[in-house]
Amino acid sequence: MKCKFLQNGIAIGYDHVVKPCCTWLVTPEYAETNHLSRVDLSTWHDSPALVDARHQLSQDQWPAACANCERVESQGRQDSIRGGGASAYGHYDQQDITLEIRPGNVCNFACQTCWPAASTRVAEYHGRAGLIDIKSVDSTSLDDYGFLLPIADRIRDVVVLGGEPFYDRSCRKFLTWAQENLTANLLIFTNGSAVDFEFLANYRGVVTLVFSLDAVGRPAEYIRYGTEWADVESNYLRARTLPNVRVRVNITVSVYNYLYLEELVNFLTADWPSVVTFGTAYQPYLKEVSVPDVARPAIVDSLTRTVAHLMLADIESGQKSNAVNAVTATINNLLDLPHDPDALCQLTSFVHSMDQVKHISILDYCPELTFIK
Repeated sequence: MKCKFLQNGIAIGYDHVVKPCCTWLVTPEYAETNHLSRVDLSTWHDSPALVDARHQLSQDQWPAACANCERVESQGRQDSIRGGGASAYGHYDQQDITLEIRPGNVCNFACQTCWPAASTRVAEYHGRAGLIDIKSVDSTSLDDYGFLLPIADRIRDVVVLGGEPFYDRSCRKFLTWAQENLTANLLIFTNGSAVDFEFLANYRGVVTLVFSLDAVGRPAEYIRYGTEWADVESNYLRARTLPNVRVRVNITVSVYNYLYLEELVNFLTADWPSVVTFGTAYQPYLKEVSVPDVARPAIVDSLTRTVAHLMLADIESGQKSNAVNAVTATINNLLDLPHDPDALCQLTSFVHSMDQVKHISILDYCPELTFIK
């Protein structure tokens, strides 16, 4: 086995630790050695951790830091980070670099599946609810991108995440730097609310926008709180008309949208993007075990219809397979995994806390989720 990220990837997290990809599992010792202030990016791929990981993969052994890809691929799915790297960067020479960067975390949304380090608005609500000490959240932004100049001519692709990249000041500053110093392909994850169409028209390279969509309509406005669905839908459809912009979709599958994936998939299959990826919420209580037995049949029926719709849809075969496998994995988990009352209790407590500080009610947006009481 090989992984292009171990040879060509640089991912700079909110904590400014340098990793080969976003799913690389970081130990305290690794973080200490690989902080941005302590590494030379021009030679970083020769560091012992990466050399050892490449050797293990060559022996068909999974490094401990690659556990996320091991889990995804064990489900028969082809949309692991490693698989995506082989597809997207298989043409790379040894010196080519794909950069993933999180310049800042200021966001105008407070998504239910997000976490405080990734969104200032999530951190604000978590702090109000007493779930965290807001002062403990590291919100240090990157404002000077001169550290990238020694490798700028090697950067072929860039993934930009926020916060919301078109809303966060540091992210916008990076986009300006990229416009002045790069011709690399840009892939920007966006919530779709504040797309800068002027930037898209003027950037010299190809831009791919990855819209984070977990549902449509009112459920979308709850799950990704801050969403005005009409605005997001309009920006999504407008972006699809631009000649130098490619549009993708990323879906975070969670207990919030099991019942709404059918409608979302129907929306997407009308004109399926070139790539739709399916991630899962990282919090254990947002997974299938939180769903009580009485609520599972309706969800399984809806997801089964979703699979049937996907099978008949006019979608590229690889995309069809990934989508079907992702939805089927959720069905199988609902059929096989026992309900965990403690997880449901944790979910319910979290929802009540968030609803209280947001002054909303989940049932006003998602009336089908009656098991979250």
